[in-house]
This record gives sequence, structure tokens and C-alpha cells, in this order.
Amino acid sequence: ILGYDCDNPPVKGVQATGLLINRSDISSWAYGAITLKCGGKKAYKIVQSGKTPFNGTQQELQEGVYQNTMTNTLQFVVLKQDENWAEQLYALMNGEFVAVLTNKNGTHQAFGLETGLHCTGAVRELYNDDTLAGWQITFTEEGATKVNIGITNNNYNFLQQYTAPCT
Repeated sequence: ILGYDCDNPPVKGVQATGLLINRSDISSWAYGAITLKCGGKKAYKIVQSGKTPFNGTQQELQEGVYQNTMTNTLQFVVLKQDENWAEQLYALMNGEFVAVLTNKNGTHQAFGLETGLHCTGAVRELYNDDTLAGWQITFTEEGATKVNIGITNNNYNFLQQYTAPCT
């Protein structure tokens, strides 16, 4: 039934901590679970402070001739500016990723599982009060055929442990 659910009202926004995974480190995903490959593959924590973490993150329908798809956009700001940052920025700009965010209602949602998140924008405004001169990164996944790929609580908790055992 499409309508308002009084028992589970909609809640906007996501929590301040998410996970970022190199897509090539994933061996499989099904039934709400992501399985990482052997060899110490990790999920990396992304922390966004402020009132609206991951502001600009959205899903948008792309109408097709034979099939509609989704474009998923993930935005976050990287405030880290140490001597290793150039190497890490290069990896973000040229990699393919999957992100898992926790919605304000406690459910977990994956972006990039189908076609991968790719960096489509990296902007650093040195006098921007909102980003504190950090890099605003935009990742985009195009051509996704599924909406709201959910991840179970158990799988999210497992991924938070960072290093995955061999499966």
C-alpha cells in the first residue's frame, strides 16, 4: 500500500557516520549483506559533522526507453589536510566505491553496489565557511536498476569491524 504509515513515519536525513568500501574488495552482495574478499579488505569510516551530514546525497530517476534507472549521488566533505592527503585524494578521484549510510530511522542503505560510485566532482574553496577549506567530494552511480538497496544491521555491524575474515 502506498500511503502514510503511522507506525513507521518517514524521517529525513542520514546519520553522521558512513562506510566507504573499494568496490573491487567486494566478493559478493545478496540478501542485505556485503561480503568482502580475503586478505584484510576493509570498509573505511567516513565521519561528517554538522547539522546535515552527507548534504546533497540523493537518488534520482532516469527515464529510459526500455527501462528506467537510478542515478545515485553521494556528497561528503573531507577536512583532513595532512602530508598524505594528496595520495588519498588521488585514490578517491580515480577509484570505484560502494558507500553504506545509516538513515535517521536506523536502516542502512548502500550506494554503488550495481555500477560503482565514481568521483564526478572534487572542489576545495579556501575561504568557504561551510567546508572549512576542505574538499567537497561528489560520487555518482549511474544506471542502477534497484532503489534503496538495504543492508542488514548484522552486516553493517560486521563491516564496521573493518577487517573482514576470509569467506
